[in-house]
Amino acid sequence: MSAHEPGLSVTKIAATDAAVVLERLAGSDRLERGAVFIISVEAIRERSGDRWPRRRDDVWGYLGRKLNEYLSYQDIHHRISETDVLVAMTTEDGVAAQAVGMKVLEDVLEFFLGSAERIDIRLKSVSRIEGAELSCTPLDPNAIASVRDRDSAAPYMRDVSAEAERARNPVSFVAHNGQRLQVTFALEHIVSLRHGVTAVLRVEPTVTFSATGETIPPRRFHRLADDDIAAIDRATLAFGALFIPEDARNRPPVILPVSFRTMGGRKGRQALINIPGAPAERVRQGALLEIVDIDRGTPHGRLVEVVSLVGGLTRGVLARLQASREALAPVQDARFNGLTLDFADLGLPDARLEEVMRVMTRQMRGKAPALIAQGLAERFHMEMADAAGFTHAAIRAVPATVTRQDVA
Repeated sequence: MSAHEPGLSVTKIAATDAAVVLERLAGSDRLERGAVFIISVEAIRERSGDRWPRRRDDVWGYLGRKLNEYLSYQDIHHRISETDVLVAMTTEDGVAAQAVGMKVLEDVLEFFLGSAERIDIRLKSVSRIEGAELSCTPLDPNAIASVRDRDSAAPYMRDVSAEAERARNPVSFVAHNGQRLQVTFALEHIVSLRHGVTAVLRVEPTVTFSATGETIPPRRFHRLADDDIAAIDRATLAFGALFIPEDARNRPPVILPVSFRTMGGRKGRQALINIPGAPAERVRQGALLEIVDIDRGTPHGRLVEVVSLVGGLTRGVLARLQASREALAPVQDARFNGLTLDFADLGLPDARLEEVMRVMTRQMRGKAPALIAQGLAERFHMEMADAAGFTHAAIRAVPATVTRQDVA
């Protein structure tokens, strides 16, 4: 990207002690993922006028406390000028990370100016680091707020035309045993429990027998033929492609649940490379795969190999665990970006649900950056997930076709 492109500017670092931080970030994927940005308190300096030299230390002290409050110990923040701090988040990407930065700045502005007006919220995304120069793009606080304040995936559905969605949802096909199956998709949002923002969207397929309407739960997918599973996965990829962002730095990426049986074969990986309407680079930056059928029978060495192969084609790979006391055994040595547990299929009462959450997070903690509790039925279940130690959670969404009808 050239510094002469519209909206792009070059920021020169004034702080002499920032070289180590800049060198560390220059070669990381944090830039590509939109997780590196600048927070500016320039508005406070402008309003302070001659009083700024006396207020500066107080402003920086309060800003530092807020950064420590909202960021984790893995995240980086470093003062780079009289009014700017560079932030690099490792726990969130893209617009989710930027929403955290905006919340920090809002708190600081409200404390010192009495309110956080949009005109005073000054954030810049960093796309490249060259020596002491940063290539930056101003971030629109209204755009960040619109994503942050969405409490369901319905607005994302409206971003896609109804005609495009109907072409891919629902999908039906004749299974290997001669019965017709229908796959209906929902779009749900995965919320960062620490920061309260939508970190990623997720596609949820529901498979039913067309003749009876009976649902085939994921725990029974192993009874389906490989070709049937492959057809479900291709339909999932095609529907999910509608929501893979063109620029994952300012829109949430998408989780696509797929089978190890499909991705373990050349044809399955070829389908991933050739998703209709989603160029390979968009998939690499904006899509994550969730492998949903890993169990004790999954060949360990082959799993490690497949995760490496599809990980190079996507933003990351997640593993869905089975609720058991040795849940991590099937995924040992494979490098996953996250571990998921789907509670919808367990049908547990609240008291038992909380117990299972704690048992599982004791095993999962430290094994992957993201620990996701999905398929939750109630909002207070997300509070339970947070207390148990999950990093992200999602309430099970209704099928997207129903959402369309409700909106209409």
